[in-house]
Amino acid sequence: MKTLHKINISLCVLFFALLAVSCLQKQESIGDAGQPFVKLFPDGFALVPFNAAATPQTGVLFEVRRDVNSAAKLNSAATAVLHFDTDNSILDKYNLVNETDFVTLPLNLGTTDPAPVAGTITLNFAPGEFSKPIVINIPNASIFDFTKHYALAYKLTDVTGAGVKSAATNDTVIAQILIKNKYDGKYEANANSPMVDILSAALTGWYPFTYELQTSGEFSVKCMLTDPGYFDFYHPITSAGAVSVYGAFGLEIEFDHAGSGNIIAVRNPWGNPPSNTRMPVIDPSGVNKWDPATKNIQFKYWMKQPSLVPAAPNIRVYFDETWTYKGPR
Repeated sequence: MKTLHKINISLCVLFFALLAVSCLQKQESIGDAGQPFVKLFPDGFALVPFNAAATPQTGVLFEVRRDVNSAAKLNSAATAVLHFDTDNSILDKYNLVNETDFVTLPLNLGTTDPAPVAGTITLNFAPGEFSKPIVINIPNASIFDFTKHYALAYKLTDVTGAGVKSAATNDTVIAQILIKNKYDGKYEANANSPMVDILSAALTGWYPFTYELQTSGEFSVKCMLTDPGYFDFYHPITSAGAVSVYGAFGLEIEFDHAGSGNIIAVRNPWGNPPSNTRMPVIDPSGVNKWDPATKNIQFKYWMKQPSLVPAAPNIRVYFDETWTYKGPR
């Protein structure tokens, strides 16, 4: 009886095992597994910085790469086709989703190698090649319109030969062309002496705060306030203890063209002068210089406002600050 009982158990186990196997889904084909994958690198977004210089510069926007799993595949030819965003449809969609304002880089500011032909770039991978760069040539970055954000957009549309499009990566890339001078970057501003507003003792300096110095020319930067909650060309203050800013007042600084780092001019990004007559002016008693060793800036300046302070020299506010370099923006 015990033997019969063991046989019945074995038969039941075998039955359920066969039942489980019969319920398994049919195994899918591995399809393109083992094929070289062709992809953009980087995919999605690429940031390509250049110096704000008048001399020609060259850089890589992105690469088209083949990920191969054998020497035999690498030694086979392949072709990849890129669509260049001639109608701005890719760039417009990216701007809408990401709340950016990129515009296509004009040909007079930069050209690519290889260049698109009828909106298409065809890349032929010879045996042994695994990467094809898209190179951009900038003849004169100093003539850029620094109020605009330039980019070029591409889509990988087709792959033939020894390779298939990678499904694991984005098939489009937005390559931003960012022009920077050596003063560009993030800075923490602190007061060397208290800010003084001669018209209102309730208005005082708000420190420390962060400026992004954004290239506006080969030797100039605009000072973008990135805190506390203001993202524009402002200077922060406290008004009876509450954080605020001086309206339509900001800084655009110009440095000595010989490269000494001396501040030689300051302007207001809101107008020179704006309707409220607020204008930044260099206080010549300050150091007023960018230090090439530390990249720190010492700057002493005034805000003049003739509409409210009619007596010469029209100074309303006194500033004396040190901006400590924190890194690239």
